Amino acid sequence: MISKNIIQYLLLIILIIMSIFFYKEYIASDENLSQKQNKIQKNDEKPFVEENNETSNIIENLSYVSKDLLGNTYIIKAQSAEVQENKIDQVQLFKVLAKIIQQDDEIIYINSNFADYNKTNNNTVFKDNVNVKYGDQSIDANIINLNFSKNLIEIQENVYFNNNNAKIRADKIELNFESKKLKISMDKQSENVEIIGKY
Repeated sequence: MISKNIIQYLLLIILIIMSIFFYKEYIASDENLSQKQNKIQKNDEKPFVEENNETSNIIENLSYVSKDLLGNTYIIKAQSAEVQENKIDQVQLFKVLAKIIQQDDEIIYINSNFADYNKTNNNTVFKDNVNVKYGDQSIDANIINLNFSKNLIEIQENVYFNNNNAKIRADKIELNFESKKLKISMDKQSENVEIIGKY
């Protein structure tokens, strides 16, 4: 009877020793491994913050929409934009497309490679490969200054205007989008506006 009890105790001790050994060898090492993996994953999930200040102000696919007192809607979209640090209201736009939708549903389209946009008054200066389209009229130029306070579009430098009836080369074209009047001029009075048209 005593020997049977001793054998049972020995078997129990062996079972406990094997359980401890098994736990340390397999289960504890697996827990340590999974803890290490979780730690690595957590480190990988930390957001990458770019310290470069030049790129931190870039905005992708920007769009502004506003309406003036005359009922015109102004929509300007850019592929990307950069906020000026020292000028809070000024935004530099890249690959720009703008629309002025007038009360009578006529639309003036303006596109350019670059533009300086003022968020306060919506005034915009379009630069480089600029084009304006409204109705059957098309105007190409280097610079277009869109001034909402004057209801005026000033088109300057290497201006080429064309429609179904005429082609015009000039230094400056002013388009009042309220009265729809067009003024074409040269910088020097001695030079003439070049017009090719159907008479």
